[in-house]
Order: sequence, then C-alpha cells, then structure tokens
Amino acid sequence: MKVAIVSTYLPQQCGIATYTDYLVQKMKKLYPELQIKIVAEREAVAVKESNFEVIPAWTRKENYVEPIYEEVRDCDVVHIQHEYSIYSFDDRLPRLLEKLDGKVKRVITTHCIRPAQFSERGAVDENYSKKIAERADEIIVHLPSQKDILKRLGIKEDKIHLIPHGTEITSEAPAYSRRRLKLPENGKILLMFGFVKPHKNLHIVLDALKEIQEKRKDVYLFVAGGLAPTAKPRDKEYVDLIYQKIDELELKENVIFPNFFYPNEEVPYIFGASDIVLFPYYEEDRSASGSFHLAIGAGKPVIASRIPKFEELKNISDELLVLPYNASGIANIILRILEDEEFRKYILDKTESYKQETSWDNTVKKHMEIYQK
Repeated sequence: MKVAIVSTYLPQQCGIATYTDYLVQKMKKLYPELQIKIVAEREAVAVKESNFEVIPAWTRKENYVEPIYEEVRDCDVVHIQHEYSIYSFDDRLPRLLEKLDGKVKRVITTHCIRPAQFSERGAVDENYSKKIAERADEIIVHLPSQKDILKRLGIKEDKIHLIPHGTEITSEAPAYSRRRLKLPENGKILLMFGFVKPHKNLHIVLDALKEIQEKRKDVYLFVAGGLAPTAKPRDKEYVDLIYQKIDELELKENVIFPNFFYPNEEVPYIFGASDIVLFPYYEEDRSASGSFHLAIGAGKPVIASRIPKFEELKNISDELLVLPYNASGIANIILRILEDEEFRKYILDKTESYKQETSWDNTVKKHMEIYQK
C-alpha cells in the first residue's frame, strides 16, 4: 500500500509538522512494508529512503492544486492534515479533493474546528470544514466535540472516526534532565511549554505561583518557550508585560523564562525535568493539544482550563480541570498534588492508564484500519 500524507513537515516550526513526524515515524516502525510519501510545504527538507520519502512540493502562498495532485495521484490513499492557517478558506483544497475523486481514497484529519459563534469570520470556518469533509472519503477527529459539530453540519457519522491525538511515551530521569537544562536540581518545577501567547494565560500562573510562595518557597515555574516566528505585535507586548509582572510580584528567583524555542531533541528532557504541567489556556477552538499528550506521555500530572481543548483531561480526572483565570484554583490543585500523597498517586495511576490507551502505537493501528478500509 502506498500512502501520501499532505502536510507541513520538519524542520518547519509548526505543530502539524511535529504531529505528522510522530505519526509517520511510528508507521515506519510498525508497518515497514508501507510506502509513505510526505508531500510537504517547501520549508521541509527532502528525504529519500526505502519506502519513505519527503517531497517539498508546494506552498500555501500559491496555487497548490497541481503540485500536490501530481505527487499523490499514483497512491492508494492521500491523507491530508488540515488546519485553517495552512490551507486558508478559498477553493484550492476543495478543488484538489474533487480532482482526486475516484483516483485515490481521500482521508482528512481535521485538527481544528471553530464554531461560527466564536469566529471573527462568522460561519466561514465551520462551513469550510463541512465543504472539505463532504469531499473526503473518511475523516479523522481527535475530540468528541469535533465529531458532534461535523454531525450537526450533516456529515455522515459512519465516515467520521474519533481517534485521540497520539501520545509519545518518554521516561527521561528528572535529575539528569534538570542538569542538562540548567534547572534547579532541588525543589518542584511547574512547566508551561510552547510558544508564549496571551491566550495561554502565563500571567495567571504567575498569580498562582505568588499564592504558592506564601506556603512553600521551593516551587519554580519553567516557561519552556518563547515568541512564535509569526508573533504579532500584541504577542511581543505580552512578553514585555510578563517580565514586568515577574518583577512586580518579586518572583525573579522562582521563574525560569529564557524566552527561546527549544529544539525537538530537548522536549523529552523538558517534561522529564518537571513535576506538574500547566495549560491554563482560554480559547474556543475545538482542537486537541499535542503538548498535553507530551506531558501525559512523560507521566506528569496536568492541570488545565475547563475548555473544549482539554476535554480529554476528564479521562484522567475531572478534578484537574479549573475554570479559566482561576489563579487560586490552580494554586490549590498544585499544592494538593505536591502535598497529598494519596491524591498524587491516584492522579499518576490514571495518567499512566490514559497514556497507554492513547499511545502512538494504538493511534497508528487505528489509522491503518482506515487506510485498509
């Protein structure tokens, strides 16, 4: 079987590129006979191996229909990793899907669905999701809320497949990880990971850390990330405000914020060094979080906002979900995890079960069932 995956790809700094790499690396391991071709944006690096190649063939800035079509038309399955910012809202992707009809089986992973009531474009986002879903043979989503929206839009339920975002299982030693990253070797480390943006509410975590400091001084916050390459002026202003707030709250000794992008090879050590991972975001997109799965893959307790993006966390414990902007709630959960041994063991046991359930091995096997169908 020959599968073409249309996506961004490494070394492009893009969450979809990273997701695709995890997916194909596990496919190569579990199904070495499978022929995989990644038809990538031009920022990717070309690769040619036995049964695996990466072809940087197109760009979102131009008409990509023909370049992609020429690379995928001889395959059995074309699998498109869809995200709004990559493909925009014009007719190029629908035209590509129509052109492939009857020539190759079309699978789409819909990474994000934005309901009309929460989009600055109104119904454009969800109508576009409907348009491409109608032209696909099979659709993969990561969250029940995504499936529900597609069903509301009239997409047949039997071609919508709910497959959790895969989990990369890691186990880097905390002591070595901290030395490698030059982090405090003693004390407890809270982690916020990824590009720094206002909706991720780092400022709320600073308020929580200030509350925690009233009870114990051995807790640190590690902000493992910086501004995105596409950062807007408001993002840069937000980082300036964060530094100002760290000074105002007198937290300089307990906040590690180097403000730069960590390469992929450091990611397992970032999570290995941490005790608790925080996702206090506030957003209305229906999309899964890859960083969330990296955290549970490292066996770390997660605390997140009670929003659609982190609805999976209830599969571990609903008690780890907190209302947005609730700094005291975040502080109280952190303290309970650190100080209540029975509660911490319960959370760690449930995290272990869910990371195994959503491992990339299981995720890839479910993908193969769809390809073979």
